[in-house]
This record gives sequence, structure tokens and C-alpha cells, in this order.
Amino acid sequence: MNNKFPGASIYLTLLKKIGLRRFGTSFSSNFGWFWLFVEPASFFIPEKVNFGLSGYLSLVFVSLGLAILQNFPRRAVSSNLSSPDTEIEIKVGDLFQENGHLVIGSNDVFDTELGEIIRDSSVQGQFLKRVYKGNLGQLDAEVEAELHNHSRDRRLEPDKTRGKAWRYPIGTAITLGSHEKRYFLIAYGHMNNDLTVESNPDFISVSLDNLWQEVRRRCNGTDVAIPIIGSDLARSGLSRMQLAKLIITSFILESKRRFITRKLTVMIYPGDLDSVDFYALEEFLKSVCF
Repeated sequence: MNNKFPGASIYLTLLKKIGLRRFGTSFSSNFGWFWLFVEPASFFIPEKVNFGLSGYLSLVFVSLGLAILQNFPRRAVSSNLSSPDTEIEIKVGDLFQENGHLVIGSNDVFDTELGEIIRDSSVQGQFLKRVYKGNLGQLDAEVEAELHNHSRDRRLEPDKTRGKAWRYPIGTAITLGSHEKRYFLIAYGHMNNDLTVESNPDFISVSLDNLWQEVRRRCNGTDVAIPIIGSDLARSGLSRMQLAKLIITSFILESKRRFITRKLTVMIYPGDLDSVDFYALEEFLKSVCF
């Protein structure tokens, strides 16, 4: 695939995800609705509705064309809550190209060093390189300044010789940046002394609950984008599909308690489309928004 057209690759992957079954269901539904109205008309006004082979083929082609339009690949789908007035979007793309505030997952010691500790390609790695231009000192200074408010809850890990040694409770949330662009860092994984990270569904749930509190307090209702936290090296035991559903469900439940933000975008990295059924997530989103 030509790297000059990355969007084309995404659309092709989404097109494959549609599948013949989904497309066939759309076609059958369209054809059935057309037939329901046209076929009786041929009995009452046969002189105007000459429903022969040409009429039948016309229904087939119209139903086919409509099915193509209904299933044309989209990089974003959304649904609105009736109360509060909040939009939830699922989008395929680059988290760091979003205009709103961003959520950045972290571990419970808030490591930032790239290499063996933090992968360059991870969201945390990209955060350092793209937002802080690789300035590790500046990032660490700002993180430590925010963590000062949580110093009573931390504990020192004397056996930890690589990375940071002060451990904070799972779910600790801090905010970096300015009011124009904020970055919400949330500790959802436990960093072991061997530099492996562990998480689990309970860790993710607690972290999301605390995250929404921080977002509500600091985002002023402005749009927020979140990646599928807890996947890959976090070893949460949940698939990306399950994690995406957990994020959406947690946000809806907390929004129903009290308004958080006017829009949440759940970002799917294009390379993860093989393990995420985008259209199944769309159906899930429509089923849970009320």
C-alpha cells in the first residue's frame, strides 16, 4: 500500500470489515421495504405500475445502490445522549491530531523515559516526542509539580532500580497543559520492578471513574479524546473491543450523574482495526445511548 495515501488503507480495511452478511442484510431490508409498497400498488393501479422483469430489476438495483450508500466506509460514527446534551464519537485516526483535550494513559509511577521503560510508538512515547518535542526534563518537571497534590498517597519502592520509584494509587489523575489544550494523565497500570506493566478490569474501571472526575473539573466542557487505554503491554486481560465498550459505558453512567463534557471521542488507532470491529462498536454505541 502506498504510504502517501494512508487514508485509503483505512477505508479499505473498513470496507473489509463490513462483510457480505452485513451488506446482504442491508440489501434484503431495502428490497423488502420497496416490495412492501410497490407490489400492492401493482394490483390497484396496474396500468401505472407495470411490475414485470424490468420493474423487478429496478428494485434490485435501487436496493443495491442504497445498501452501498448505507455501508460506505466511515472513519467516524457518533451518537448523542438525550440527557445531558453530550455527543459520543468513535473515530479511526491519530489521537494527537484531535483539536480537543487528550487523555494519556500512564502507570502508577508515571514513568516517562523512552526505550525499555516506555515504548517510542506508545501513546506515552508519542506524547513526549510530539507534544514536548522530546524534552524529558520539562515533562518530568510538570508531572512532578502536579503529583505534589497527591504526595500524601504515594509510597517509595526501594527495590525499583529502573524508572521512577514513587508509587501512586491506581486511578491517580493529573492534568498538564493550559486551558486551551489539556492533557489528562491517568494511572491505570501497575509498573512491576521488572519493567512489565499489569492492569485488570478493576484497575481500568477505577481509573476511568477518577478520570471523569478530573475531566469534569478541568476541561470546562470542551471536547475530549481518549485512546483505548489498557490494551497491549498493560495486560489488562480485556480485548480492545471490551475496553472500548467499558470506556463508553463508564462515561455514559458518569455523565448521567452529572455533566462531564459536551463531546467524548474514543480514538481507534488505524493499526488496531484488525482487532476492533468498528461496525459492531457503532451498533453498541447506538444501543447504549439514551
